[in-house]
Amino acid sequence: MSDSTNHVQRTERFDLRALYETSRLLSASLDLEFVLNNLLLTAMSKLLVTRGLVLLHDPPETAYRVATVKGLPRLKPGARLALDLAAGEHPMQGDEVPLPLQEMNIRLVIPIATAQRHIGVIGLGPRATREPYQERELEFVQSLVHMSSAAVQNSLMVQELRQANRDLDARVQELNTLFDLSQEFNATVDRDRLVKLLSFALMGQMLVGKHLFLLRRTRADEGASEQEGAEVDFEVVAAKGLREPALEPDLIRRLCKLEDPLLLQNEDEETAAAWQQLKQRGLVLALPIRHHGENCGMLCLGPKMTGRPYTPGDLEFLQALGNLAFVSIQNAYLVEEQIEKERLEEEMRLARQIQEGLLPREIPSVPGLEVAALALPSREVGGDYFDVIALEDGRLLAAVADVTGKGVPAALLMANVQACLHVLIPMDLTLEEATAHINRVICGNTGYDRFITYFHAIYHPQDRRLDYVNAGHNPPMLIRADGSVEELDVGGLLLGVMSGVTYERGRVFLHPGDVLALFTDGVTEAMSPQEEEYGEARLRDRLMAHRTESAEAILEAVRADLRAFTGNPALLSDDLTMIVMKVVA
Repeated sequence: MSDSTNHVQRTERFDLRALYETSRLLSASLDLEFVLNNLLLTAMSKLLVTRGLVLLHDPPETAYRVATVKGLPRLKPGARLALDLAAGEHPMQGDEVPLPLQEMNIRLVIPIATAQRHIGVIGLGPRATREPYQERELEFVQSLVHMSSAAVQNSLMVQELRQANRDLDARVQELNTLFDLSQEFNATVDRDRLVKLLSFALMGQMLVGKHLFLLRRTRADEGASEQEGAEVDFEVVAAKGLREPALEPDLIRRLCKLEDPLLLQNEDEETAAAWQQLKQRGLVLALPIRHHGENCGMLCLGPKMTGRPYTPGDLEFLQALGNLAFVSIQNAYLVEEQIEKERLEEEMRLARQIQEGLLPREIPSVPGLEVAALALPSREVGGDYFDVIALEDGRLLAAVADVTGKGVPAALLMANVQACLHVLIPMDLTLEEATAHINRVICGNTGYDRFITYFHAIYHPQDRRLDYVNAGHNPPMLIRADGSVEELDVGGLLLGVMSGVTYERGRVFLHPGDVLALFTDGVTEAMSPQEEEYGEARLRDRLMAHRTESAEAILEAVRADLRAFTGNPALLSDDLTMIVMKVVA
C-alpha cells in the first residue's frame, strides 16, 4: 500500500474521529450559544476560513437572525436579515449564495435542518489559502452540520422552553400585580389616591416616567357619539413627566377614534408626521380604553427607561391596568357626584322649608268671606308666590305672583317680592303706589331677562268692595252668583320691565255667592299626556260647575280635575298656585 493511500486513510480516520467527538460534545450540551459557536469554529478550522456566521430562521419566511458571527465586525448578533433561502439539504456556493451574503464575502452556505424543521444556515467565507474547497472538506463540513442539527434543535427547543417559562413567570407576576392593584383600587374612592396608584404601577412595572391618562366622564349627553363629545367629554385625570399635559382638541378627537394601540417606536414617516404632537411631548404609545364598543379613556405613555420596546405582553398588561384604572376612577367620580347630589338635595330641602315659611301658614278669617289657597311647586322650590294678609279695619289683602323661570333663581326673586310687599304694608300706600314701588325694586335687582307677573287686591268687608291692580298677570276670574263671568285686568305692565311706570287701580263690588279665583299660568298651562293644555275655558267651566259650594270645595274640585287631566301631578311642567275667595251671607 502506497504512502498516499495510507495518508488518505489516516486523514479519513481522523475526520471520522473528529466528527464523532464534535457530535458527542455538541449533543451533550443544551446551551445554544455553546453549540453554535463550536459548530462554527470547527467548520472554520476545517476549511481554514477567517469569517463565518450562523443564521437562525426567524419567521416570516424570509427573516433570519444572526445567532453567532466571526470575522464580520459590522454584523452583530441579534441582527435580522431578509434572505430568500430555499429550505433544502444541499450547500450553496458561488453565485448560488444570496447576494446580501456575497457582499459580506460569504462563499459557502450550508443548511441546518432536521426532518421536521428548517433551523437555519451556516455561512463561511473563502479559504485563507485562496484555494477552492476540496470535495472531502465539503463532505466533512456537511456531515458535521448534519450530525449537529439535532443538537442545535435540542438546544433551540430548550432555549424556547426557557423563554416560555420566563414569559410565563412574567405573566404570573403581572397577574399577581394586577390582583394586588385591583385590591388597592377597590379599597378607595379618593381620586388623588387612585391617580397615584396608577402612576406607581406604571413606574414600578413598566419603568415609564411619562404618562397621560384621559377619561370620558359620564354625563347627561352620554348618548352623543365620540366625535361629537370628544372635545368636551374627555379630560386629563392623570399626568406625569409632561410640561404641557393639555392636548389640543383636534388631537383628542383623533386619539378617541383609535380602536387599536398606536405604537410610535418604529413608525414610518407618514405616521410620525401625523402624530408629531404626541412625540413632541415624549409619548410613544397611545392605548385606547374601550368599554361597550366605545373609547372611554386613553392611556398615553412615554418610552421605557430601559430603552426596550413595548412587547405584546406589555400591551396586554397595560390594557388590563387601564381598564382597572378607568373603572375605579369612574366610580370615584360617580361617588363624588352622588355626594354632591345629596348635598344639593339637602340644600334644596332646606330652601323649600324656608320658602314655605314665606307663605302664609294660616288664612286670616274675614266675616262674610271664605278663602282657600293652594301652592304646588314643579321643583323643590318655585317661582310662584301668594299671600293673604289681614289689614286694619278688618280688610284683607290677597296677592299672587309668577316669576319667569323655575328653581332657585325664581325662588330668590319670589322672596324679594314677598319682602317688598311686607315692608310696604305698614306704609299705608295705595295699591297702585305699592305696585310701582315693587316694580322699581325688581328693576333694580334683576337682569333684563327676569320678569314677574303680579296681582294684588284689598277686600273691604263693610261694602264688599274689592280694589285691585293687575301687573301683567293672568286676569283672575270673577264668577258671579248668576253665572256671569268677569276678568280683573286693570293695572299695567308686568314687573321688572321698566322702572318708573305707573299703574291703574281697578274696582269691583262683590255679592253673596260670587266666587273670585286668582291663579298662575301653571294652572291653565298644565299639560295632559297628549300634550294638551288645561286652558282657561276648562278652568272657567269647573269654577262655574262648583260655584255653589264652599271655597275649599271649589279649590279641591279644580285640583282633582287637574290631577285627572295631567295624569301625574307630581310631574308638573310649571309651578301651580291658586286662591279661591267666595262671598257668603
